[in-house]
Amino acid sequence: MIAFIGYAAAIIDVGQFAPQLWRTIQRRHDAQAMSALSLVAYVIATAQAVLWVVYGFATNRLPIGLPNLFIAPACAYIFALALRSRFRGRRIRR
Repeated sequence: MIAFIGYAAAIIDVGQFAPQLWRTIQRRHDAQAMSALSLVAYVIATAQAVLWVVYGFATNRLPIGLPNLFIAPACAYIFALALRSRFRGRRIRR
């Protein structure tokens, strides 16, 4: 029963990041939408997910490690798109 709870939490954890990832991909060319994303929040989220992957696999806790294999690159991708958008905006304004 405890394992089921862990995997259910893992599905919910991935589910919380999926809509933001999808929306970011859809609006990646919209500078105004991309500027609303917090770079600091996604740096922290990426680092946190990477650390959970390491911890989850090091302690053989798959419900912790597996979802973060999706979450870490998703957060890193959102961060990269937001950062790229900000640099593009600066080039255009000059």
